Amino acid sequence: MRTIVDSVHRLTLNIFDALLGFLNWPKKRLRIRIFILRNEQPDQTPAPDTVDEMIKYAKRSFRKNFNVELLPVRRNGHFAEVLQKDPPVEALYTKGGSGALKEELRLAGSFFASNLANPIYPVTVFVVKDIKGADGCSLGPMSDYVTIDHVGLKNESVLAHEVAHACGLWHLHDKRNLLYTSRSRGDECRWWQKNVFRSSRHVTYW
Repeated sequence: MRTIVDSVHRLTLNIFDALLGFLNWPKKRLRIRIFILRNEQPDQTPAPDTVDEMIKYAKRSFRKNFNVELLPVRRNGHFAEVLQKDPPVEALYTKGGSGALKEELRLAGSFFASNLANPIYPVTVFVVKDIKGADGCSLGPMSDYVTIDHVGLKNESVLAHEVAHACGLWHLHDKRNLLYTSRSRGDECRWWQKNVFRSSRHVTYW
């Protein structure tokens, strides 16, 4: 369903950016909200400021590559907070790759879906304890959330990388590119990636 919605947005509301996004104008906006899941042992739950460097990196990258301003959902300016609901174990210890698609239809996916941020189409980031086979995961345009684990928090590019997936971009075998699979990725984007990113339903003019 989300994939259909995303396609409709790209072909109607965002048709200008789908065709001419490489021009990078005018400025657009992307809103995210970061929920840090509480661990079984509270003293091991990362503090909200743990993601500060990742946010700075994503802000720089999106501004430079796409002329997109990264904003928090709430007007108080805070991107991250500890989610006050106790998560199920399946959400704390989730999976990457094809396993993430299976989890989407189970308890973990239901938990993430029930805690999505509003208003319309922001990207919700869930910081979990561990992602099997990855340090970050996104189902691309199929969902409105991404996950990052405690290992992923140690690499400042992971947030920008996973949010870019949520906006429709896929992996490239180019070490200089933001969508390279390794943590040693660069911060570059190709002209057509700008069209895809800027025409995402998550990226708006308001």
